[in-house]
Amino acid sequence: MKKGQSVTSFYVESLLLVVVFVCILLALTSVFGLGRRESVKAGFLTSAVTLAQNAADGFFLEEAEDSGEEETRYAADMTPDPAGEFLVRVKWRKDGDMIRGEVTVFRGEDTLYTLPLARYTEEVGA
Repeated sequence: MKKGQSVTSFYVESLLLVVVFVCILLALTSVFGLGRRESVKAGFLTSAVTLAQNAADGFFLEEAEDSGEEETRYAADMTPDPAGEFLVRVKWRKDGDMIRGEVTVFRGEDTLYTLPLARYTEEVGA
């Protein structure tokens, strides 16, 4: 093989190696970007589940009317805030001896989580 062909082969192989390396970097950047977005969504879902559980606990502790609806807004740190980004809506209705309802957590227009509720209202006799 001539010296010129050897140098040309080296440059071609180096160029291909750089192209492959750049493609791998682009693929990894895409994967890590997707992972970050999914992590943020998982954080919102975790907050929504916690807010729904807290609202359900409050619902089970209070005496409820036959039907109704309550809404409360929360900030990202899960403290009550009238301008918060999370909206927790509790709806309920009487259904015989049961009160059935649901807790729905919204972020903007998106429904993040819905938790069904049911509570028996009559005293259990001996």
